[in-house]
Amino acid sequence: MPRFLILLPALLLGACAYHTSRSSIVVVTDAKSVVENCTKLGEIDGQDSVQSIMTIDKTRDSVITRLKIRAAEMDGTHVFATAADIKWKGPDTKGTVYKCNP
Repeated sequence: MPRFLILLPALLLGACAYHTSRSSIVVVTDAKSVVENCTKLGEIDGQDSVQSIMTIDKTRDSVITRLKIRAAEMDGTHVFATAADIKWKGPDTKGTVYKCNP
């Protein structure tokens, strides 16, 4: 049992999502006007099984990070999602990926 307690932080950190240079430039917004002139690429989900044991603030950060990573994988520049709202409390973790031209 003591070994498990030592490994628990490592297991939790292993489940975290990390930004890449591509995902760090993705914008997550809940303002439809930001993406209205952009090309819709598809739907994604920022859900993760670890979120059930995290606080709401950490869950929101995790959802946004996962949305950014998944959008970057689709070559998207923006994600329209309710999780972008600072008052978000869940449970909706879905978003729509857009590619916007500068």
